[in-house]
Amino acid sequence: MIKTFHAKNYGCLKDVTVGLTPLHAFIGPNDSGKSTILRGIRTVVQFAGGKFERREDKWLPFDPMLPSEFVKAEAMGKAARATLACDVEGGHYRVRSMDPESGTPHVNERGSQLFFELDRGLGQERSWDASSVYWDNVFEDQRKILDQLRTARLIHFGASALREPSGLIPFGTSAGFLDERGYGLPGVYQAIIGRGDDAWANIRASVEKLFPTIKRIGVLPISPTRLELEVELKSGMKLRANQISEGLLYYLAFAAIPYLEPVSVILVEEPENGLHPARIAEIVRILRAIVDESGVQVLMATHSPLVINELNPDEVSVVTRPSLEEGTKVTPIKDTPNFEKRSSVYALGELWLAYADGNVEAPLFEAAAR
Repeated sequence: MIKTFHAKNYGCLKDVTVGLTPLHAFIGPNDSGKSTILRGIRTVVQFAGGKFERREDKWLPFDPMLPSEFVKAEAMGKAARATLACDVEGGHYRVRSMDPESGTPHVNERGSQLFFELDRGLGQERSWDASSVYWDNVFEDQRKILDQLRTARLIHFGASALREPSGLIPFGTSAGFLDERGYGLPGVYQAIIGRGDDAWANIRASVEKLFPTIKRIGVLPISPTRLELEVELKSGMKLRANQISEGLLYYLAFAAIPYLEPVSVILVEEPENGLHPARIAEIVRILRAIVDESGVQVLMATHSPLVINELNPDEVSVVTRPSLEEGTKVTPIKDTPNFEKRSSVYALGELWLAYADGNVEAPLFEAAAR
C-alpha cells in the first residue's frame, strides 16, 4: 500500500506530499490538481511494475506527463527535475525526469530505509520496461517494494464508452476494461459469466435488489466477434445498450471491478457520475469491500458530498490551488480549523459543502465559525 505520495514539478504539483489511507478521497475545486495527483500516482506505479513505449508519436499505455528534459524552476533560479515518489511498506520508490542523454538507473540505501531510485529520461526513441530491465537484478527487499507497486487502474467511466459493443475476451485471459472510460464492458461481462463461479450470480443479485424493474441482464452476440449488453425488464421489454439508463450502466461497471485482473491501486475519477444519490453509497460500499477483501488500495477524486459522507475523516484530503505560482496544496480535512466542532454539527460531506466556496475553499480554512 502507498502510505505517502510526493510530487515535485509535475504539472500543477509544484511540491506536494500526500498521506494516504487504504481508501482515500480528494475533494476541492475544479482545476485544483485532484486529477493530476491520481495521474501522478498511476505514472510512478507504471514505472515500478510496467512498461512505457513510444509508438506513432504517442506514449503507451498512457502519457506519463514527465518531461524528457530539465524543467525550468524560475523561483529557484536553476534547473529542476520533475519527481514522483511513493513510500510503501519497507521503503521508497522514486522516478525523476532527466536529460535523456545522461544518467543511469541505480539503487541506494539511505539510513534505515531502502530507496529504489530510477533516473531515466523518456526521449523520443526510448522505452521503459520494468520487468526486463530490473526484475532479475534487484534484492529481495527491493522486490517487496516493487510488489506493492505492480499495477494501477485508472477509471473515469463514460456512458458512451460503456454502451459500445466490444470483442470477446479469450478464455484464460484476465478481464479488464480497454480504457479508463470503460470501453469493453460487454467483453468483461462475457468473461465474468464464463468464470463458472459465484461472480455473475452475485452481480445479478445486487442489480435485482437495487433495480427492481429488471428481470435479466445478459450479453448479446451481435456478430461472430462482437458483443453488446442487453437488459430485459419484468414487463418483458428488452433494452439494447443504447437504451439502458446511465445509472444502470455505471452501476454495472463498478459491480464488475472486483472481478477484473488484480491490480495494486485503483484510481477513480468522479465515482458519483450519473448515479442516483442512494446508489452513490452503494458504489462506495463496493469500493470499500474491494479494499477490505483484497487489500487493493482505492483512491478517488470526487465533487460529491454524498461520497464523502461514506468516508472517515482520515480518509479525506482537501486539494486547493491558491495561485499558479504556489501550485497545489493538500490538507487532510481533519486538520482544518475547528474540525471537531464543525463535524459534531455536520456529516463529513455536508461539512465540506457548508464551508466550500468553489475557489480555494477559504471558509473551510478560516478559524472563525461560519
